[in-house]
Amino acid sequence: MTRIRSYALLVLLSWAFVSCQEKPIPVKEGTMVINGSEVYYKTMGEGEPLLVIHGGPVLDHSYFLPHLESLAEDYQLIFYDQRACGRSSVAIDSATMNLAGFVDDIEQIRQNLKLEKLNVMGHSWGGLIAMKYAIAHDDRVDHLILSNSMAPSAADWQAENIASANKINPDDKRRLDNIVSTGLLRSPNAVPYIKEMMLLSFKSQMYDRENINQLNLFIPQDFQKRSAVFGLLGPDLGTYDLYSDLNKVKSPTLVLFGESEEAVHLHASKMTDALANAELKVIDHSGHFPFIENPTDFSRAVKGLLNQ
Repeated sequence: MTRIRSYALLVLLSWAFVSCQEKPIPVKEGTMVINGSEVYYKTMGEGEPLLVIHGGPVLDHSYFLPHLESLAEDYQLIFYDQRACGRSSVAIDSATMNLAGFVDDIEQIRQNLKLEKLNVMGHSWGGLIAMKYAIAHDDRVDHLILSNSMAPSAADWQAENIASANKINPDDKRRLDNIVSTGLLRSPNAVPYIKEMMLLSFKSQMYDRENINQLNLFIPQDFQKRSAVFGLLGPDLGTYDLYSDLNKVKSPTLVLFGESEEAVHLHASKMTDALANAELKVIDHSGHFPFIENPTDFSRAVKGLLNQ
């Protein structure tokens, strides 16, 4: 009995020693002033920098967490809330509320963090910003990851939106119509209804619709005010077409989509071919959020590019 107890104690002490040796992932957060407006940022981990550009518009970086935390074991993840999003200020110079302004924000973040070059990953709407940044500053981009990106042209984006809307099931569509028609979005506390609308819309973009429960969305109380600011992007998003400029991006690029996304059949190959040095990867058993639905294959694909 004494020997058994001694062995058990030894195992427990060994586990405790190993646990003490594991360093917690360093996290730093703060704000920086860009074009007179406060921008919130958070860094996680150490190593090669990977700037992560969230989707939306009007969402913030928080829906990536905790799903991307494993990448922070090997890289320094740099999250930020885009202008008028999340914890960043809603006060923006309206003259800079355009795609060029979003590109300039990233360049100033790079300079403020004193980084010579960046790995850049843009998801969804963030993919469009990532493409614009890489076109303008390819010499500052080590690797580019376009994860479930918005299409490079307004025409292809609109075609994808129509196809995606047709995948919403009838019950969810009735609920969406009800939220809009009954004026719930104009109620004093519209946040729960805005969140419900978004989750119902994103639900159809999941490979397994039950996985919508793992999508964490933060909706600020002043969401409508922030949405109005994003309305200033209308002229930029109405007729944009980046295809002819994508060949300026020489950085190794990963174009990544989930297998159930409409983009796979509509423009994913065209988008990949337009880039000078790109590879298309379709993640099995996932939709618009592969880091939620198939994190193993997603991380493997991202690390495969970054380790080139």
